[in-house]
Amino acid sequence: MLSEQIAFGGIYLPLFLAFLAATGLIYLLVQPLLLRSRAHRLFWHPALAGAALFIILLASLMLVFGP
Repeated sequence: MLSEQIAFGGIYLPLFLAFLAATGLIYLLVQPLLLRSRAHRLFWHPALAGAALFIILLASLMLVFGP
C-alpha cells in the first residue's frame, strides 16, 4: 500500500503531485501521436478533447496505482 505523501529532499509532497507529473509525461508522449494521426479532426473542440484525455489518463493511473 502506498503512503499519502512522498518525501523529496526533506519536503513532503502529496502523492497526487506524482500522479500529475506521470500523467503529464504520458500525455506528452501520446499527444504527438494523436496529432500525427489527425485524430483532432474528430472533435468539435480539440483543446477540450486534450483536457479530457489528460483526465482519463490521470484517473486510469490513480485507479491502477493509487492508494
